[in-house]
Amino acid sequence: EKALADYIGKIYNAIPVDLGDKTTRMDKLFIRDGRVVCIAEIKHREMSLSDLYQFGTYLISYDKIDRGVALSRILHVPFFLFVYLIHSDDIALFKISDETGKEVCNYTVEKTETKRNCNGGMAIRENAYIAFDGMTIIKGDTNGAATEHKERTGSEEDKV
Repeated sequence: EKALADYIGKIYNAIPVDLGDKTTRMDKLFIRDGRVVCIAEIKHREMSLSDLYQFGTYLISYDKIDRGVALSRILHVPFFLFVYLIHSDDIALFKISDETGKEVCNYTVEKTETKRNCNGGMAIRENAYIAFDGMTIIKGDTNGAATEHKERTGSEEDKV
């Protein structure tokens, strides 16, 4: 996660900052010129971009969206979800809320059974299924090393 956060920070000219310990509900704040510029949730997935497209949506706990949007509203910064797709070395970027905390991505919420955590087990929880219509793809560089921002698609509003 640290390597990916550093890579994202270099792309957007911002410094990633940890929040609390490993049990914190959000992963990072990004800071530029002494000011918070966004909140970020950062995920790694053992899949490629084409694998992701086969699912039709991106699954994330609704709790992550709800808490990120609440922080976005309080701090007056946008909330982003970054998903590193290990097999294709791509980063899928979803802008979840704008700087007012207004949700700007399309998703549905359903109660479904999913893995409790990375250590296993199952849990029934509210999950969000995020549509790809607002997704931006950032081409990575192997091992998360930021040497060059190779490609970026999507709108200007996705800028951090």
